[in-house]
Amino acid sequence: MPNYLESTSDILFSDIKSSSYSPRTWPAGLMTTSMTALPDQETGQIKMLHVHIVRFLESSGVAIFISGSHGVTDATGFYSFINHWASETRALLTGVPAPEISVCFDREVLVGGSADARAEVDNLLRVITMTPSPEAISMASLSPVERNKTIHASTPTVDRQGCFYRIGHDRLEYLRDRMQKCTVDGTRVSINDVLSALIAKTVSQAQFANMAEPLSSLTKPSDRAHLHYVAIACDCRHRLGISDMNFIGNVQYIPMTTNPIKMIIQATTFETLVKVAVSIRHAVDRVQAPQIRAYFDMTKQHPGLFMCPAIMVPKYGLRTTISNQSRFGLYDIDFGHGAADFVTSRPTRFTDIVSILPARPPSRDVYVSITDTPAVLESIRSNKFWRRFADFVY
Repeated sequence: MPNYLESTSDILFSDIKSSSYSPRTWPAGLMTTSMTALPDQETGQIKMLHVHIVRFLESSGVAIFISGSHGVTDATGFYSFINHWASETRALLTGVPAPEISVCFDREVLVGGSADARAEVDNLLRVITMTPSPEAISMASLSPVERNKTIHASTPTVDRQGCFYRIGHDRLEYLRDRMQKCTVDGTRVSINDVLSALIAKTVSQAQFANMAEPLSSLTKPSDRAHLHYVAIACDCRHRLGISDMNFIGNVQYIPMTTNPIKMIIQATTFETLVKVAVSIRHAVDRVQAPQIRAYFDMTKQHPGLFMCPAIMVPKYGLRTTISNQSRFGLYDIDFGHGAADFVTSRPTRFTDIVSILPARPPSRDVYVSITDTPAVLESIRSNKFWRRFADFVY
């Protein structure tokens, strides 16, 4: 059974709303699990789902914390579950049965049949996911409980804070159009490409400026320690043609690319930014069904290497993983009283992961959630190019 909790708070919803939903105003104990779920105190097992519903003072509103296991499903599956749960709850209130849905748990749909085309997996992805190391093999051999304990213990949490920015859709269109004029090979860049590039460059510049031990040299392009690694979390269902199957599980093939750190830390201009955006676009364009099937073939053949990325990625000097959750219909979720006023991810996460979240419709703006040290966050806030596009929220 999931970890399910209901409680009340002496905080008015209006107080949280007036603070732009700053986590400093949230009820204490709202989040009932850490980033890496630890075993339940009573059962000793890891719960696949944690839910905490908090009712605010004078029935002024409700906060719902929902945390699922990323090892079980990706964001598409996670939000599909929440949407269906909301539909069933709404049905109890209205008396109108929720629409029936069918789901698929068969991972064989990811690899298809022997007649389906395969192609060589992107080399960078293959190296990162399939390079064995003693540390990766040791971590993979642990039980899920012991592995999560180890990951939790090794995750720095002291002196880590979250911050939130809002970027207007009109600004993103302007940024894309200006950068499109700077491309030299005719590559068409998307709003997601340019936003990802802006995030990666801004955050990496701030991290580099606050390194405790600066890199001794930036002239070794083949040395991972002198490269910036950027990954874009990508749902591959539509590329595999299985979007209509409601597959619940992980269908992430992570497009990734690297650039020399000396290029990333250059002052941000439209010209320097477009280089990063184009490299991201090329990485995303390489994600096609034949490569995806070959990748899942590879992971199926080597199930013991799933911890390799956790060991390989930190070898890069700077790292940015971007998770764009702006298209998952977060404000379509309705438990019976309308859409939420505000939806966000955990405000403090791993420092290498940046989330893009939607503003409440009809706005097409997005939020950007970043976690790092106070010094890095202050460097981001003082970045003049970033401030041209991003408004600080909290």
